[in-house]
Amino acid sequence: MPLEQTLIAVTLGLTLAVTCGLRAFLPLGLVSALAAGGLLELPDPLTWMASPVAVLTFWTAAVAEVLADKVPIVDHAFDAVATFLRPAAGAVAGGALVGGADPIVACVFGLAGGTLVAGATHFGKATVRAGSTATTVGTGNPVLSVIEDLVVLGVGGATVLGASALL
Repeated sequence: MPLEQTLIAVTLGLTLAVTCGLRAFLPLGLVSALAAGGLLELPDPLTWMASPVAVLTFWTAAVAEVLADKVPIVDHAFDAVATFLRPAAGAVAGGALVGGADPIVACVFGLAGGTLVAGATHFGKATVRAGSTATTVGTGNPVLSVIEDLVVLGVGGATVLGASALL
């Protein structure tokens, strides 16, 4: 993969990892669906993401995550679990878009870059949610959740589509 294309892939991978800091499974569902449709090349260690089982699993988890995030108290419980899931999802997403690079490079990039970016985004989200809970007694959290969904769909969708067109 030429340097220019590698830089594009790294930028797109980091952008997708940011969306994983908001939703763990929705960005992975987007990657999985496009890869299954032959529109996105995944690095060798992540080709399993294009399987029908992976697509179904990611989208089932994405729907559950989106719905759980709309219910006060349930959203906090899920966020506690997601503290560990979202950085891991960022690692997978970060490495997934570096498909034309050496598989080891894709894995190392995903672990080093994707994990940190998704973790930082999740920490920022958790901070905003704590402020919302304190000032609105949790009633503002579903509104924030819908905004997060739209950001993930918009930014994540554009990133994955951009990757399929550019890489």
